[in-house]
Amino acid sequence: MLAFALSAAACYAQTGNNQVSIGAETNFPLGNGYSAIYHPGIGGNVKGLYGIGDAAQLAFTIGYNSFSGKSSSEFGKQTLSLLPIQAGYRYNLKSDFYAEGQAGVGILTTKIPGFSYSQTNFAAAINVGHTFGGFDASIRYYTEFDVFSSFAIRLAYNIPLGGKK
Repeated sequence: MLAFALSAAACYAQTGNNQVSIGAETNFPLGNGYSAIYHPGIGGNVKGLYGIGDAAQLAFTIGYNSFSGKSSSEFGKQTLSLLPIQAGYRYNLKSDFYAEGQAGVGILTTKIPGFSYSQTNFAAAINVGHTFGGFDASIRYYTEFDVFSSFAIRLAYNIPLGGKK
C-alpha cells in the first residue's frame, strides 16, 4: 500500500512546479518583551518547493535570522538568533498569490559576552505572498507559541527545477 501511495504521488507530482526559493527577510519580534529588547532581525532562508498537481506545493524551509539588542536597554550587547526548520503546504491561486502553512522547530540562541543559551521549540508559521517574474514577495507570522513570535517580510527569487514553469 505504501509503495502504491508513493508511486502515485511521484507520478502526480510530475505535473507540478518544482523550485528552490532563495530569499532575504526582515523579522520584527512580537510579544514577550522581545520587541522591547531587540531590533528587527535580518536574515534569509532557502525553501524547496515540490509540486503536487497544478496548484499545490510541498515546502521545506531552513533559515537564519539575527536580532541585535537595543543599546538603550540593559540588553544592548545581547544578540538573539533564530534558526527555523519547517515543512509545509503551499496553495497557489491563478492570480499568482499563494497561502502557505508550515510546522517544524525553531532553535533560539541568546548570546551575551561570555554566555550562550539555546533552546529548541515547536514552531508554526502562516505565509501569504505573490510571485512575479521569478520573484516572490511575502509576509509571514511565525510563532513558537508562548516563547517567541515574529512578523516577517521576505523577498526571494524562485529558481525552477523542472516540471511545470
